[in-house]
Amino acid sequence: MTDSLLDRNIVIALAGTAFESLPGSVVYADREPRGPGPVDVGDLTVVAEHATLLAFRDEMPGANWMHPCTYAGVDVVTHLVVARVTSDRPPAFGTLPPTWVVVSDPDGLADLVRQP
Repeated sequence: MTDSLLDRNIVIALAGTAFESLPGSVVYADREPRGPGPVDVGDLTVVAEHATLLAFRDEMPGANWMHPCTYAGVDVVTHLVVARVTSDRPPAFGTLPPTWVVVSDPDGLADLVRQP
């Protein structure tokens, strides 16, 4: 992990602008911002003016992939959602890298990050 990681509370607030908490879903976000410059949000590449938070909502946690999910990129400076993209695959198969955190998990279904 690096000094460039975003504070967990900031990540939760930014990801909350992209995704509401929905029963049966889990929202994850990466504390390591992307950009500025080209940023992959799911299978879409956007050119970000500022650092961008990548958030990911698993819409069928616990199910085998390929199933519905959504990615969002949130500008760290303006707090605006720069892209939202539907997909059918996670950022990584298996456990996500340790910079990823659970943002919203109303039903306790998170299974893509190691819990502390």
